[in-house]
Amino acid sequence: MLNQEDAADARRAADDDRDDSAGQVVVPGQRSPSAARLLEMTARDTDQWRSDARAEAVEIVAAAQAEADALVQSAQREAMTMVEAARLEASRTVDEARATADGVQAESEEQRTRGEAEVARLQQVAADHAQHLRRHLNDMLDRLDPAPDQAQLDSSDDSQPA
Repeated sequence: MLNQEDAADARRAADDDRDDSAGQVVVPGQRSPSAARLLEMTARDTDQWRSDARAEAVEIVAAAQAEADALVQSAQREAMTMVEAARLEASRTVDEARATADGVQAESEEQRTRGEAEVARLQQVAADHAQHLRRHLNDMLDRLDPAPDQAQLDSSDDSQPA
């Protein structure tokens, strides 16, 4: 872009004097071709600067787009890695939970089997004790009750006078 100093130099080169109070440029008639040439050069320079600025803007946008694409791809890869890690962790956790459940189930089955065996043993002990008590009570009753033959003899002795 032209700065004020460059514009002043261009005016001096064209003998441009701002004489009137409105600030209008007064260009002498014989100098018109040089002023026109200067304006053409300025227009060409301006067009070139605009073209250069547009090209630079296109490059900046393209670089920004490429960087954004790279960031998106990187983020997608990282997200996929995180998802896969989470899946593996979930699978491992499920496997551990299944193993724990299987262990608990096996232990419960073992305890149930031991409990059933203990119940069967206690039922056998109870049956043995009941049988032992019956024998013992029958023996005691037999001792307390005289034998039927002896009881009849004793009652016939009671019926005869002495």
